[in-house]
Amino acid sequence: MSGALPDYRPSGDVAADKATWRTAVRAARRGLVDGWSEQERDTATRALAEAGLEHLRRYAVAHGRDGLAGATVTAYEPMRTEPPVRGLTDALRQAGVRVLVPVTLQRPRLDWVDLDDPGRVRLGEGVLREVDLAFVPGLAASRAGVRLGQGGGYYDTVLPRLRRLSGGAPVVLVLHDHEVVPQVPAAGHDAVVDAVLRPATGVLRLPLP
Repeated sequence: MSGALPDYRPSGDVAADKATWRTAVRAARRGLVDGWSEQERDTATRALAEAGLEHLRRYAVAHGRDGLAGATVTAYEPMRTEPPVRGLTDALRQAGVRVLVPVTLQRPRLDWVDLDDPGRVRLGEGVLREVDLAFVPGLAASRAGVRLGQGGGYYDTVLPRLRRLSGGAPVVLVLHDHEVVPQVPAAGHDAVVDAVLRPATGVLRLPLP
């Protein structure tokens, strides 16, 4: 079973449009993952891992690294209906990549912990200076790269800081295959991403033609 999203038709009320669209995206996600067989989930997990790892490898080579060991990325621990990125984070760690995942603080602040740290010691926002590339969650993206998030404002706040502190680390939004659409409801503060990672397409740079 595949997900599906309606064409976005602006009503003039962006906040209301976002609420409506988030409801639609979440419903489509539930329908998608509820219909997955174990094999389909494994296939999506493996595809995200292979494509994400290869993208980071190419990025590292382009920036003068011999390999991935010692690189740092952000990622996240997925909810049931989110794209299954655990295979990607496992593959990154096995390749010697440091994987930072967020801890939510008072809205809209995030802290970060090392996924390999069983003590979950909070590292502070300053650790973003060490990030080479960011894999981030979201609900959908426009073909221009505008990200629709969950509504908490966390990533709209942190992504500009991440880019500044890291010196411009690229941001890759991880989505299901149907979640890149012509347009999403957006305001001026909404984050723009550099690429999307999906199971069927791998990494696609944005904006799309």
